[in-house]
Amino acid sequence: MDHASRASFRAASNRILRSPPAIAAAGLLSLLLAMGIGRFAFTALLPQMRDEGLLDIGSGGLLAAMNYLGYLAGALWAAFSRNADARQRLLGGLLASVATTFAMGFEPGFAVWCMLRFVSGLASAAVYVYATGIVLRSLAELGAAGWSALHYMGVGSGIVVSALVAQAMAGGGGALPGWRTLGWLAGAAALLVAWVLLPLGRHGPTSKPVAGALPAAPPPLGWLAAAYGLAGFGYIVNATFLPLLLRGQSGTAGAALTGWLLVGLAALPATAFWVRLSFRQGVYPVLIAATLVQAAGVTLPVLVDGVPAAMAGAVLLGGTFMGIAGLSQWLARVPDPQATARRIGFITACYGVGQIVGPLLVAARGRDADFAMPVLSAAAALLASAVLLEISRRRERLG
Repeated sequence: MDHASRASFRAASNRILRSPPAIAAAGLLSLLLAMGIGRFAFTALLPQMRDEGLLDIGSGGLLAAMNYLGYLAGALWAAFSRNADARQRLLGGLLASVATTFAMGFEPGFAVWCMLRFVSGLASAAVYVYATGIVLRSLAELGAAGWSALHYMGVGSGIVVSALVAQAMAGGGGALPGWRTLGWLAGAAALLVAWVLLPLGRHGPTSKPVAGALPAAPPPLGWLAAAYGLAGFGYIVNATFLPLLLRGQSGTAGAALTGWLLVGLAALPATAFWVRLSFRQGVYPVLIAATLVQAAGVTLPVLVDGVPAAMAGAVLLGGTFMGIAGLSQWLARVPDPQATARRIGFITACYGVGQIVGPLLVAARGRDADFAMPVLSAAAALLASAVLLEISRRRERLG
């Protein structure tokens, strides 16, 4: 290949890598590895880890809480950092997410596992914040914001991958090899993400403040933040322990992991569905509706006997939790980008606190306690969240 041919090939490659489909697909892979695998693979593999004597329900709850604590710390660090290098933080998050996922495939002791899950939470937050920022800004510059829907499908895609790997390992492979397998898959995804997104992260924000302009005071969001915090508690018990809950009802590993697979499949189109519906009906009414639907989905596995009801609950959970997150963050936004980051950081902190409380409540109930009380408490929190959203709609009028 001569010089002209190589130059032409490089130019064509750059055009492909900087096209909206490639950018959105790289965004999907970033959320797949850091959120769907790095964060939620624990849910898929927890039943087998318990069966193999690696964990019990109480220690599993503590590990989940450590991961959510790391995510909270990472979200706050990202939200309140000034002049952060998006490329460095994204690369660090990718490497840490892959490394901690792979390292969970060994048995170094519970204390080390706690540290790994905490660092994994930090990495998930870094990848979510900085990959999303690069993807959304790049797509906006290309006039292709609609491709962002593909980016947000990454969480559901990762849940599907983790469920499929856990199902394969349930046949005799073991939980620890399952972690290592997911680590290799996350590593392959990280290479593709870095190849596409890191070059795009060289450019900082293009917007500049207008000299002498004083931004108007943004509307308060105390009621929204409280509602969002309750939503964090409301979904996390089922999102962490659903396969164990289903295992108790069905008695089979296959049915339990099928339920988690349904969560991922339902999450794939969820954000796009709820956002499009909000264009027609308004953000607040749709957000309240999604919260009530999730409350029903959370309670189904404990209020109605039988696997079909539990599977229906899994679909309702997967079909709402990403939509609630997206719509709540939309309400928190304001024209000032820095204020938006602080406001989203604030409500994310409230959400993170709720996520930490849920697993700790399960852990406090002991090694072999059932899930009825924590699940019903989560459903009550979602009902209270819907009430606070209605108060926010009337008093804060954010959107």
